[in-house]
Amino acid sequence: MRIAAWNANGLKNHVHEVTLFLKLNKIDVLLISESHTTDYTAIKIQGYSVYYAHHPDGTAHAGSALLIRSALDHYALEPYTTNKIQSIAVQIKAFPWPLQVGAIYSPPRHTISTEEYKDFFLTLGSHFLIAGDWNAKHTTWGSRLITPKGRNLYTVLRQLNLQYLSTGEPTYWPTDLNKIPDLLDFAVVKGISDVHRAIESNLDLSSDHSAIIITLSTHLIWKTPPPKLFTNETDWKVFQQYISRNIDLTLRLQTTTELEDAVDYIINLIQEAAWRATPPGHQIPPDKHNVPLHIRHLITEKRRARSRWQRTRNLRDKTVLNRLTHELTNALKEVRNETFRYYVSTLSPNDHTIWKATKKINRPITPIPPIRKHDGSWARSHEEKADTFAHHLAQVFKPLPSKNPTFDSAVEEYLNAPGQLSLPPRPFTPAEVWREIRSTNPHKAPGYDLITGKILKALPRKAIVLLTIIYNSILRLGHFPLQWKYALVIMIAKPGKPPQQTNAYRPISLLPLLSKIFERLLITRINDALSKDELLPLHQFGFREGHSTIQQCHRIVNRIRESLEQKKVCASVFLDIEQAFDKVWHQGLLYKIRKQLPDQIFLILKSYITDRYFQVKIEHTLSHYHPVQSGVPQGSVLGPLLYLIFTADIPTTADTLIATFADDTAILSSDSRPDRASEKLQQHLNNLQTWLDQWRIKVNNAKSTQITFTTTHIDCPQTTIYNTPIPIRSEVKYLGLHLDRRLTWQAHIKAKRQQLNLRIKKYYWLIGKNSPLSIENKLLLYKVILKPVWTYGIELWGCSKPSNTKILQTFQSKTLRLITNAPWFVSNQTLHNDLRVDYINKVITAAARKSRDRNFHHRNHLIVNLYSRPLATRRLHRRWPEDLIE
Repeated sequence: MRIAAWNANGLKNHVHEVTLFLKLNKIDVLLISESHTTDYTAIKIQGYSVYYAHHPDGTAHAGSALLIRSALDHYALEPYTTNKIQSIAVQIKAFPWPLQVGAIYSPPRHTISTEEYKDFFLTLGSHFLIAGDWNAKHTTWGSRLITPKGRNLYTVLRQLNLQYLSTGEPTYWPTDLNKIPDLLDFAVVKGISDVHRAIESNLDLSSDHSAIIITLSTHLIWKTPPPKLFTNETDWKVFQQYISRNIDLTLRLQTTTELEDAVDYIINLIQEAAWRATPPGHQIPPDKHNVPLHIRHLITEKRRARSRWQRTRNLRDKTVLNRLTHELTNALKEVRNETFRYYVSTLSPNDHTIWKATKKINRPITPIPPIRKHDGSWARSHEEKADTFAHHLAQVFKPLPSKNPTFDSAVEEYLNAPGQLSLPPRPFTPAEVWREIRSTNPHKAPGYDLITGKILKALPRKAIVLLTIIYNSILRLGHFPLQWKYALVIMIAKPGKPPQQTNAYRPISLLPLLSKIFERLLITRINDALSKDELLPLHQFGFREGHSTIQQCHRIVNRIRESLEQKKVCASVFLDIEQAFDKVWHQGLLYKIRKQLPDQIFLILKSYITDRYFQVKIEHTLSHYHPVQSGVPQGSVLGPLLYLIFTADIPTTADTLIATFADDTAILSSDSRPDRASEKLQQHLNNLQTWLDQWRIKVNNAKSTQITFTTTHIDCPQTTIYNTPIPIRSEVKYLGLHLDRRLTWQAHIKAKRQQLNLRIKKYYWLIGKNSPLSIENKLLLYKVILKPVWTYGIELWGCSKPSNTKILQTFQSKTLRLITNAPWFVSNQTLHNDLRVDYINKVITAAARKSRDRNFHHRNHLIVNLYSRPLATRRLHRRWPEDLIE
């Protein structure tokens, strides 16, 4: 293992030469001092993971960083950050013992006591190597003099039986000739024998410090590649032939045990066929770094020039070194630019390469840092992180405590009562099964069984028939197979949240695809039963075909519009349901399912909901299994529908308007008197609170909002829930739209412009004037990635003042000018005409007409009323959504 340590004096300015240094010297770990990084720094080097320890004050100075090959099996330790020491370390799996390797930087102005050094070293393990700029001088490791910091460090090394590792040569080369070079960069090691390590100087990098390279004799352990059932070399004909020859269509499926065996049989058959059709993986050849010859020559000349200057300290030699450094920097930039231009010029929407490039921007992959456990300690290894997350989720997937034991007993009694006989649902046909398989996304991540959509699409007809038999057996027996109830959970960081907390991550459940196919088939049978009796409320727009977020927002806007025009106040609350999908009470859900659906479907869903388990996956490590005691299955097809059934009986009143989109709930009350508007709203909240307690649902009061929509300065009296006042605000965000108290849309347009500014910065390298991407593809990126940001809800906010819409029109004009690199004398009108891009006013009118045509004949009368009930009188000189259709 080759480890380099270097004081970069600002890592961001040296990324190009660091990349080349890593390749040419085959560095596995690079330890950086004076990284000058902050929480907003993002440095990417292909094939390496980057970890940081910023200075505690949050500014871009001091700090340390660590770059390590991503393929090495490792995990990050928590950063050690004080004003006197900034250190970041990782633990690398190696043989015969794991090794902790870390970077350190200690600013020169601080004196560190022996106790502070001890506290730092005691955070490390029994085998470690910490290297960097210690700013501690002692003649023992080669410095020309002894400083108090060096004396204290030497004392601690002797007390803790630690060893130093240095070249004995100066590593700091000040540009001021009045200052004398000295040795500041070295390593402190523990548990590493002298015969297993070597150190040398390196002059390739450019700063006032020279790098050191440490070679350790150890056996590295590389990450195990994720298992796959197929590769690009899989022979799908062999796959189909193996299944056709070995499949047994005469399986007996009369009991639940036989059904479980049949599911196990079909999974094993598909896996075995895929493995047999896939040739064994070949060893990946070593990296061959194709560095241009003139770059190699410049590196050699620069290395010689630096060595000459360090010997002579002559100004002429320094001038030569500066010239060669400048030439090398420019040459590296030119090579990178040429590579970048070639890469961008090959991007195309036809082969999806352009979308792969944008996906890396939208979904960056960041390693999970050490996680704080519930007892305050740290989870460092992948095993500890997986178990910590699993323990956290196990608490999340538990129902809230009961507040009505009498009602709970009634629910249990009803569920245990004998059911009525009912015919099983209409059986599935092979054509239905094949239609669902054909519509499956082949790139979706698989569950624990590794079966993907691409594999299912390659199944022969016999396998489709067997799957149909198994699915129909589930309908007949009312039993959902246990193997399809195991979820693999991946943790995704929430933006803007502290990454050390378990609740700062969103769980993504990966379920077996064969289970999802059955769910999609079953949901058609459930929808048949639901549509007959209209069991779902009309005001619920979530996860329902033909219902969108904009239509629900339009209902709210219409109610606010009526209140403002009639000189009324509209008191509104927007409720946040805490962990809505994860805290669904299973017994209560089954109670409602049994009351609303045929008994045979109830038995299937009862088996589907109960006895589910999950395990968390971090890298290639899995946690222990944990039961799911509450909530609808996350990542499933049936989960959203089950939640809608569970909340279908949410209380409503004649004096208020309720709008729900899944768990996003808004309640509005209008009146000419603010106190009466709040009184109506409070009465609805009181009814809602009783319902919430009965069904074990909790509102997050801190994230809920009360707002008064009015043209005056009057606020409605504050309402409460659980005897706690709901926070009053002047604007609210609901389903992606920002609503201010006067409904001017100014806050929404301002927020969208800020979002657009951030997004265009991310995509500037693709659509900017220096990008070699064709104008057609740049325009395509604008229409697909940037334009949807401001067109969302345009049929509503389009009625804003021209001064507000002009803000977004200006953005579009500037973006078109950026895409085409048009000179100043080319008018915006010419740009729009030549690129065939409509002005925003035209987009608003077209969207409003399309919305009216789509909603006018809707089956939900609440949506039909959006355009069928114009106001009789107008009080305000304002435009409303229906005025946009001209």
